Amino acid sequence: MWGAVTAPSARPDLPEPALVLDASGLLCPIPIVKTAAAVKGLADGAVLLVIATDPGIATDMPMWCRATRHEHLGTFRDGARWQSWVRKRGRAPGQER
Repeated sequence: MWGAVTAPSARPDLPEPALVLDASGLLCPIPIVKTAAAVKGLADGAVLLVIATDPGIATDMPMWCRATRHEHLGTFRDGARWQSWVRKRGRAPGQER
């Protein structure tokens, strides 16, 4: 079910996500579309964890992050699911919104 909060596998090397987006069962491009919408609601510098079953996320998420200048912290396989970690880009000091 999309939007359900699931318990991600522990990754002590990554920051605690501010939001977990479960895109399980959704196929490309929907996980990225949902990611874009979720990131808009986050504070600058916040981390989003996207859980997906579509293996395309392993290539789509890094490319989307490069295109949008968000930081791709990593995408990892977790059994039949993928976990993709994104940090929302922040504004440079002195820049106005």
